[in-house]
Amino acid sequence: MLTHYVHVGLVFLFWFYSILFVLGPVMLRIQFRYNAKVDPRAVKLGELPEAARAFIEPRIGEFAPWNFDPVAYVSLWNVTPSTGAYMALLSNPHTCEWADVTFVMSPVKKTGYMEFITRCSEQMQIDTNTNATAPILFPVPQHHIFRFPQIRDVFTLYRVHRMLVTEIARGALPVLPPVGEEITELKRRLDRYGPWQIERGYMHLDRSGEYYRLTWKGAILGAWRLIWPIPMVRGWRQRAKNQAILKRLGASS
Repeated sequence: MLTHYVHVGLVFLFWFYSILFVLGPVMLRIQFRYNAKVDPRAVKLGELPEAARAFIEPRIGEFAPWNFDPVAYVSLWNVTPSTGAYMALLSNPHTCEWADVTFVMSPVKKTGYMEFITRCSEQMQIDTNTNATAPILFPVPQHHIFRFPQIRDVFTLYRVHRMLVTEIARGALPVLPPVGEEITELKRRLDRYGPWQIERGYMHLDRSGEYYRLTWKGAILGAWRLIWPIPMVRGWRQRAKNQAILKRLGASS
């Protein structure tokens, strides 16, 4: 009897996962749209949604000791039809580095994180953030992105960021746009993302020219990343990688 139930359970799991691995990419390809014309818009702090303001406002002052000054509050509500972001954009004119406090809102989740960005050229950018959400989409090879959700304070995050920049940049100098052109540069950086995905075969521009849609390659890889236990395994690998990096840099707790 026990053997029978085990057999039935295995058959059920086989067909269940078979359906997920087939229908997942189909549904993601149908539903996914990434706006081809992202338009970051400067807003006042008081114009941010309450949840975004509650996350962003108390964290701005934590950057001041490291000479990061607020440049603008930015609305990015139209990244996808149902998901957008709000951010406080900061810069340090002495070290030519960016920072931001970002809050992302979707129908199913609201989350925020802090980030430092050092951009040396189109071929080299180092991002260090506290984002706990693993990306569904695909990284740009020129961008070295490090996620440390276990870090809670700006000092530790900036310390780790500076050590990573020293290792990776190898003396390359960071650059900032001219004063007053920060949002224009942010838009330019956002506009690069879609074409990069097209080059790698993950997305294509739809007939209207308004949205990027997933190719079958992008849909299959993106959907399979969401099927258990793959998210659990990715999370475990990311935590192990983070701990190894922090230990190597002497910043582990």
